[in-house]
Amino acid sequence: LTISKSTTMTEIQNYLQTIGMPKILSLGTAYTNSTTTGTEVTGLSFNGLVAGTYYICWPLLMQSAATTTSVKFGVNYTGTVTRMNMTAQFPSAGVSAATGTWEDEVNATTGQVWAYANTRTETTTAPNLGPWVGVTAANVDHFCKVEGVVVVSNIGDLELWCGSEVASSQITLSIGSSGILIKMA
Repeated sequence: LTISKSTTMTEIQNYLQTIGMPKILSLGTAYTNSTTTGTEVTGLSFNGLVAGTYYICWPLLMQSAATTTSVKFGVNYTGTVTRMNMTAQFPSAGVSAATGTWEDEVNATTGQVWAYANTRTETTTAPNLGPWVGVTAANVDHFCKVEGVVVVSNIGDLELWCGSEVASSQITLSIGSSGILIKMA
């Protein structure tokens, strides 16, 4: 990057992100889905990636309208993926083993466990990270994160997709759910 009097802050920021400065997105409006078909969480898509290796983390606040309904996630790249490994993780209601039920709040002195799913496969309308069993409380935020490493060989967009476990039962990603992308190489 050649700096001149006409260089803008956006140009400097874009350059810094190509050499490892994180790019951060945050939902300004809630995302909802009441179908088992995944849709893109457009507010959390990273557009215009170039060839390279990226670390991605989406820290999310998820709500379910019913305790018997969970969520499922998918990750897609609109260009060519050379390698990818993604994990979805959340606090489980289990004390010694994951139960598949999302825990929203606990203060156990013995500790709790995290549940997870992982994949090496891209997906869109048929998310492959989840679903799980349900949530401990309906209509309250439950924390989770979808994270991993993706190696891409050309220009494209990195997208988070999401769907409900049960048709006609709404899941929500709350305002403030975010994405953090770091170009590693």
